[in-house]
Amino acid sequence: MKLFKDKERKKRLERWFGRQWLKLVMLVTRPLTLKTAHALGRVTGRLAFYLVLRHRRAAVRNIKLIYGKEKSKQELREMIRRTFIHASCSGWEVLYIYTHSLNGKKVEDSIKRVEGLEHLKKAAAKGKGVIGLAAHLGNFTLLGRKLNSLGFENTAIMRQMKDSKLEKILIKMRAEFGQGCIPKLPVFRAIKESISWLRAGKVLILYMDQRSGKGVTVDFMGIPTPTPTGAAVFALKTGAAVLPIVNVRDKDGLYKLIIGEEVPVIKTGDQKKDVLVNTLKFNKAIEKYIRLYPDQWFWFHNRWRGIKVNGA
Repeated sequence: MKLFKDKERKKRLERWFGRQWLKLVMLVTRPLTLKTAHALGRVTGRLAFYLVLRHRRAAVRNIKLIYGKEKSKQELREMIRRTFIHASCSGWEVLYIYTHSLNGKKVEDSIKRVEGLEHLKKAAAKGKGVIGLAAHLGNFTLLGRKLNSLGFENTAIMRQMKDSKLEKILIKMRAEFGQGCIPKLPVFRAIKESISWLRAGKVLILYMDQRSGKGVTVDFMGIPTPTPTGAAVFALKTGAAVLPIVNVRDKDGLYKLIIGEEVPVIKTGDQKKDVLVNTLKFNKAIEKYIRLYPDQWFWFHNRWRGIKVNGA
């Protein structure tokens, strides 16, 4: 019992420090320019690479699982370092935009290029809604605002934070960025709202790249991986079109919204089999972009927890 209480105490302390750190960074960003915020992001990213050992260990393990046979130790180390820097710069950038209350146009202008808009227009024209397969890649926080500016009303299913106070801050930030949100819990309500949203012909953003304890196990990045089935279930239920949508940092430091081609949904009438087959297809659709921009993916998440591959 004492051990349980000590763990709970430690978690509460970690959450408190997390909130204070967020508030401090938000305070620091107020007098800065965006260029300075990016510079600070690079500095804190490099520091985090050396100091935030828990996330570094998770990133090391994950990247070794995927690229251990393809890249040298030095290449893997450099990839992890760039991942820390990208995550830090994106975080500072988002907080800068939020604390400076930048108007929608300035936020939208940070995404200079849009590729594949014709795919989204074609999918939306079917009138059954669109499921956007997304990942924690690039700066996904700004994705919803850009889609809104292009005339595509969208929302995303989001997992609530365990820290309710931090969750309130994040809800406020999402609203500021124009990112609608359907809370993941309770599940029955999330399902009902998501289906209603799609049947209204709108865009539902689903993040498939984090671990799911109640999904199905299919290949992801070359490894059998527990994967959420929401995209497949909703597509089969509503007839919504499905296509990948990601927002990645381009070579010039600005962002590029990439909309992939529609992923055909297999529907044989065997619900269990259809969910499995389509979930695999959707995994492959987002994996493509993670492999194109590996430095911009959130490798810190324990995506393959408990999975033993190549001795990792």
